[in-house]
Amino acid sequence: MDATQFFVALSVFFAVLIFILRRTRPPPPPPPTKYQLGDVTLESLRFYSGHDWSKPPLVAIRGKVYDVSNKWDDFGPGKPRNALCGREVARALALDSSDDKHFTDDVAGLGEEQLARLEAAEAEFKRLHDEVGQVVPMRELSPAELALHDGSDPAQPLLLAIRGVVYDITKGKDYYGPDGIYPFAGKEVARAFALFSTDLADCNDNLEGLSYTEQEALRDWTARFNSKYPIVGRLVGKA
Repeated sequence: MDATQFFVALSVFFAVLIFILRRTRPPPPPPPTKYQLGDVTLESLRFYSGHDWSKPPLVAIRGKVYDVSNKWDDFGPGKPRNALCGREVARALALDSSDDKHFTDDVAGLGEEQLARLEAAEAEFKRLHDEVGQVVPMRELSPAELALHDGSDPAQPLLLAIRGVVYDITKGKDYYGPDGIYPFAGKEVARAFALFSTDLADCNDNLEGLSYTEQEALRDWTARFNSKYPIVGRLVGKA
């Protein structure tokens, strides 16, 4: 085989090799799944400020929630618009205000110019960011109503309360459901968490006599729940 034939054969070999590699190359990965939050109370929304790395920064405008993580340089912690994250900001946008009292969806009494500013800001959010959820009001549950969410009815979400704040713990049913190591669903559990107790007699909000260490334990549990489980309501009345 002379040099010309050798180079022709080599070229054919590499062409066939490239063809085979292209045919066997794995497909490109699918685009990232769009984040979906769904229903969220304002009390839970505040934990989507960008300071918890497990949660994207979110902004609500007139009850619609937008994921602004694609503009991290604007909305991330310490960035110019981070104060908007984790909040309902309709009135603040209309008034171009950073006053806490204006972080609300109440647009009563606004003038035409202010409403136009809000409309423009809302249109910008819709254009630039994914809508991922909606704000819903907090539920008010009596102890008897909370008890109905103990896992005995599979159609109902699992709920528990810590110092009157009600969390949806459905995704933690293996831990807190009726068959879990902490069968606390349907109960107020502040004292039990403070004492690291599984005694159902400690499932109440009586914090009398707790040591500093026990109170710190309760704060740690509360922070953990705030990070992991949505706040859906408040406990009203006494058992």
